[in-house]
Amino acid sequence: MRQPSALACAMLRGMSPHDQANLDLIALLTAHLNVQPPHAAPETPEEPSVHAPPALLDVLIVGGGFAGLSAALYTARGLRRGVLVTSGPSRNAPSPHAGGVFAHDRQSPTAILAEARDDLRPYDFPVIEAEVTALTGHGDHFTAILSDGQEVRARKVILATGVRDVLPETPAGLREQWGHGVHHCPYCYGWELRGGQIAVYLPGLSGVQRVLYHQKITRDVLVCTDRVADLTAEHRAVLSAQGVTLIEEPLVRVDGRADGGVTLSFESGLTLDRDVLYAHGGRALRAELAQALGCEVTAAGITVDAQQMTTVPGVYACGDVTTGNQIAFAVAGGAMAAMQAANAIFYDTLPAGARSPDSA
Repeated sequence: MRQPSALACAMLRGMSPHDQANLDLIALLTAHLNVQPPHAAPETPEEPSVHAPPALLDVLIVGGGFAGLSAALYTARGLRRGVLVTSGPSRNAPSPHAGGVFAHDRQSPTAILAEARDDLRPYDFPVIEAEVTALTGHGDHFTAILSDGQEVRARKVILATGVRDVLPETPAGLREQWGHGVHHCPYCYGWELRGGQIAVYLPGLSGVQRVLYHQKITRDVLVCTDRVADLTAEHRAVLSAQGVTLIEEPLVRVDGRADGGVTLSFESGLTLDRDVLYAHGGRALRAELAQALGCEVTAAGITVDAQQMTTVPGVYACGDVTTGNQIAFAVAGGAMAAMQAANAIFYDTLPAGARSPDSA
């Protein structure tokens, strides 16, 4: 039997059609709010996935000196996702200026590095101030644990970890004057002193080539040997003919002067002023991460090929931790490492049908 319409029922109850329509609308809305979807589960707050691994980046760069920043810029320019992890001051921080750096000649190394960081900002390339405490992986997947607790995963690794200068404990004051009145490289700091008075600290001197090398700056070269030098009569004759002065007694103290030079004090009480003292300390490689990954490391540095790749596939190295002490070489090595890492990722991710026989 057909049910009467709402309008007919309203007329039978003596209610106006307008009032009944309002009641019907309220009933409909109330029924809709009270009905749960047939398969809806009760809503509960979603817990964050705290154990989800971080995204796999393209390149992890360790070290924020000249080589590392160069690698970061090339990685960003190559449209690769990466991160630069760095801690501590640059090896060049004590130096007042860096010589031979194209477009930045004789500027402060600290200022040059600050400008290099500014160059990265338009690319939104992240820089993390932390130390890499552990680095594992091989091939196309590496994981780094940072001192701040972060974890970084990347397809390739570029090690630009540098070296640490190991300076002798004596003479007194040498360490304090390092980068000021005491320098190790006549290329970085020599042109400014041409024709001046220089000294070279060469304990245990047994030849003349290193001495004569410094005469490209000036003929007025003083050599401090700390003891009687192991030189032949012929060697001594050559040095004398070249106007080189030998002081074969211990150098006990190096003091800085207001003009940037040094005052040298010897065991006998003799003191001499010089425009600079060139000294050559040891180099301690920061190669622990490379060794942990199984890279070949020699006394000269991490072994790399012409593409800056180490003996471990997927791991590249550049800068002083490989070979050399020049900023220009570090910048070039960082650029090469980044470009080769990006090229390797490109070939690694090519579709199978796009691989040529020589890239397989």
